[in-house]
Amino acid sequence: MMKVDLDQILNLAGDLVEDGARDRFRRFLLDSAMDSDSIRELATSALKVSDTQHHLALQDIVLSLGTPMGFNPGLSFGGHWKSLAGVVFLLELVAGDGPLDIAALVGRAEAAEKGVLQDEDGGAADEKDELSVLVLIVAQDSELLRVEEAIVGGDSGGLVRTISISALLVLSKIAKDYRLTHDDVLLLLLTSGPSVDPIIDLIARVISQCEAETPTLEEIAQILGPLGRGGESTPEGALSDLIDQSRYYAFGNRGYGRRYTQI
Repeated sequence: MMKVDLDQILNLAGDLVEDGARDRFRRFLLDSAMDSDSIRELATSALKVSDTQHHLALQDIVLSLGTPMGFNPGLSFGGHWKSLAGVVFLLELVAGDGPLDIAALVGRAEAAEKGVLQDEDGGAADEKDELSVLVLIVAQDSELLRVEEAIVGGDSGGLVRTISISALLVLSKIAKDYRLTHDDVLLLLLTSGPSVDPIIDLIARVISQCEAETPTLEEIAQILGPLGRGGESTPEGALSDLIDQSRYYAFGNRGYGRRYTQI
């Protein structure tokens, strides 16, 4: 994992309001996108500062998070993730308490699905591509409830999803640490509505509980107790013998193990 410092990177890139600086920053993210740990670190840093520079940086960081999860990021319609499965998520970053026009977002999705979505070279998408286009609103944690209520009141067609930035970072980490496939990620985003957060929170809590309850090798050895012929073996020695593939044990109701050599 590379060592990253967002402010140093932004100083090198320049003012992101300028197209040249924004392109430099995006190229850096594109080159680093598969290192999802570093991208998540950049996102965490961007959230700590509320100014235009860091807001624009966060937009591009969110866009780049799609790459390690199997999406092809693009800049059309303000930024999108495209799946090879034919699903496109138009991204909308909500940071602050500004007005939220769900009807306009739905209109963007409907227009994109009709073929207005531009490809990476600026041309119209292939008419043969059957796209299912939805909107994914990435909201700051403090804005999530407001966004959910706006979606419930303004999206009758079920085209809009929302996920908090913290849940998006958790999903990215789970996808890497537990080797989720792109289809796994897509399923989580498509079946959760209007908010993806509850299912991500549930998965994270289950993982945390399982990790807490998984015993260490030393704890397993203590549970097994003294094994071996005559019970002379220590727990650690017995465990070492147990995982030796050249032997196996038969256990009786007295907890006693007899060792046999495999034929």
